[in-house]
Amino acid sequence: MASAGLPATLHLVPVISTTCSLWFAWDQYEFLMIFRKPDLQPQSNKMLSSYFNTFFSRGAPRVVGLLLTSVISCGSILRYSPSTVLRDSAPWYLAGLLCTLGHQIYMPIILPSIRALQGDAKENNVSELTKWLRIHTWRSLTVDIAAWVCCVVATTKYFSHN
Repeated sequence: MASAGLPATLHLVPVISTTCSLWFAWDQYEFLMIFRKPDLQPQSNKMLSSYFNTFFSRGAPRVVGLLLTSVISCGSILRYSPSTVLRDSAPWYLAGLLCTLGHQIYMPIILPSIRALQGDAKENNVSELTKWLRIHTWRSLTVDIAAWVCCVVATTKYFSHN
């Protein structure tokens, strides 16, 4: 069933994009934790800046793309679906949208570590990566998981009524 010209499958987009965001966040954590192994830290300090610059320049557009997909799809659903179709899923779509935007709240907190790693903090690269991972993990466990839960609940509620 379509709502006001919107295909019902549009309601799956926020679930898919927030799922991909969480998956990507987990992969980032897993791949970067390798650099923290005690026996690799001397080599990690030497090569981490180059690796992180490549990693960040390729990963940031993916993260932004997934966040924009979540925000735009939730916003479109809220804007173009009649309230009679959304029923009790609307607050969940709004919460999903706001939690997705919450990902950006962490930017001022995480930016110093990003800049230090990109600028090559030399013997402090692993330390800066540890700071980045701590903030990244906290962000993933708060706003990213919350966005995913909200989008799953919203979509489930929508499809259970339509």
